[in-house]
Amino acid sequence: MNNTDPQVFEPLPNQPRQPTTVQGLLRFAVEAGNSQNRNSNIQLQPMDEERREFLKQTLSSLSCNVTEELQKAIKLLSNVVDLRPDNDTSEHESALERIADFVDNIDIANDFYKIGGFTIFGPCLNCPHSSIRWRAADIIAELAQNNPFCQERFLETGLFPTLLNMIDTDPVETVKIKALYAISCIVRGHPISLTYMDINDGYSVLLRAMQSSIKKLQIKSAFLLSSLCNKENVNNLKLTLVNMGLIEQAIGLLAIGDLLPEIRDQLLNILDGLTNDDFLPALKECRRPELSLQSTLEQYIRDLKQEENPEQIDVCYRVLKKVFSDQDTNQER
Repeated sequence: MNNTDPQVFEPLPNQPRQPTTVQGLLRFAVEAGNSQNRNSNIQLQPMDEERREFLKQTLSSLSCNVTEELQKAIKLLSNVVDLRPDNDTSEHESALERIADFVDNIDIANDFYKIGGFTIFGPCLNCPHSSIRWRAADIIAELAQNNPFCQERFLETGLFPTLLNMIDTDPVETVKIKALYAISCIVRGHPISLTYMDINDGYSVLLRAMQSSIKKLQIKSAFLLSSLCNKENVNNLKLTLVNMGLIEQAIGLLAIGDLLPEIRDQLLNILDGLTNDDFLPALKECRRPELSLQSTLEQYIRDLKQEENPEQIDVCYRVLKKVFSDQDTNQER
């Protein structure tokens, strides 16, 4: 077998000038591409050794040791506990942003835990600087999303109640939103997390968030509740939510009207999920005359027809059929 390197070919002369910097390399690629578009009959010849070496060194310089970069960031963030409200946090923010750039890869996310990365979260979530708190919560969300390993490891940190408390009490809107985002990523697709929601009164936090004046918080909490209500074999959870007044709250918000479509749709999906499988406690709650659910849904059907929103119209009809199947809804599709 021939062990020599395979020949690399390049266009013949009349090509862009040979680059000497990274920026030049990028410009070279663009110009060469433009030239190729102009002339489809390009002849190729072997790349000379000088240019081959330049490209090899340039591409090598663009790579980095991810583990080393993460370890540097972790070390820098270890002194977050010493930050005072009047300290400059730009270096710490940059370190968190650097981590966020890497951990969207699931393997790197898992390695981040293994090199001690999760130790930063306690100090960061309790930092007096909101810019540190929300960035830490955002990283937790990135780590946990669709990643059972990191979901479980985060639960082991004991910081789940901290995130819930941030949703409820943090004075900064962005922190509240990012904390709820983190909770959502930990809980969705991870049934064990529901126990932590139950123990830490997490559902009450979500119900309060759904009544918040912060629209993004309303949307995210309604989305998470809708996701949970529409899971299979969660009657115990559904009973908890019914007993906590979720149906009354959802119907009340729908009756007020003037909702963002994203919130309205999730509230309808919540009612749809809770009443699936003829779940009697939910059906009984929906039938309470004082809630006027039937007239509310009928009004939404009329409004949604004007919006040409067939998907949510179907949701309204489904709920009407499940809840009031023994009554004349006076509705025709």
